Amino acid sequence: MSSCYDNERKIIPHAELSEKTVELLRYIMLHFRPIVLGVTYWNCFRPWHVPRRRICDNFMLFVEDGLLSVTVSGRHRILRRGECVFVPEFEPHAYGFADGCDSASHFIMHALCENIAITNPFRCFDSPFLALPASDWFLNELKGIVALRAHDERAAFAASGMLLRMFFATMARQGRWEMMEETYPDSRMAAALHFINTNFKNNIAMQDIADFIHLKEVRFRVLFRRQFGLSPSEYLMRTRLLHACRLLARYAMPLREVAADSGFFSESYFCTSFRRMFLMTPGEYRRMIASG
Repeated sequence: MSSCYDNERKIIPHAELSEKTVELLRYIMLHFRPIVLGVTYWNCFRPWHVPRRRICDNFMLFVEDGLLSVTVSGRHRILRRGECVFVPEFEPHAYGFADGCDSASHFIMHALCENIAITNPFRCFDSPFLALPASDWFLNELKGIVALRAHDERAAFAASGMLLRMFFATMARQGRWEMMEETYPDSRMAAALHFINTNFKNNIAMQDIADFIHLKEVRFRVLFRRQFGLSPSEYLMRTRLLHACRLLARYAMPLREVAADSGFFSESYFCTSFRRMFLMTPGEYRRMIASG
């Protein structure tokens, strides 16, 4: 495209992005809103080690210095400066020093996804082990965000969300991230998930879900477990508790309000269920998030 001057031309690189990549970038920039729970900067020395665990949020580690040995769901990698790991919620993982390394510095970030009714975007990388784009710049941005948090936590978490979206966009352009829709051989199971994700705040029974998809309750329970590896009541409980996590992380709501908004009609039952799943009370979870 020519301009009003004869010695310059505007370049529009249409061929730079495929239609598929454009759709991915549109989703990331317009709809992906991670809820950042914490961002911290660590310098560690032997015998520091984080044993195998499963946590209820998406966990990210970015290496600034040293060699870290990281295992995620049985996959192992040695991470160096400018490399990182993205661990989706509930994935087992452990990390510590690699052989020959006695100290390391790294950044830790925790985040949740705002929409629980879609595939977790943190689960859509081709590998949990990734390399940072422009690593020196990226690590410096993380350091600035940690410094900002000391003055304004809300602004720091907003900046963290922006940095994550830029990272996801870069991975999408490199073909390493793709938001995938879940596909199910039995469309009735997809309808059951939609019903649960839409109505989990209400007092729903398994019979209600079975009636919605026109199945006998016993048959529905069998097919659901066969498809997803857990019972429909377990999935409903998980959905309610993940919603409660988001409320605890974002708002200073009394526990009775968190319980009611998450589909629990008893605060004590909510607290018992939360502790059974996350091995901590809602109050302990809230304090853990506040401490980073």
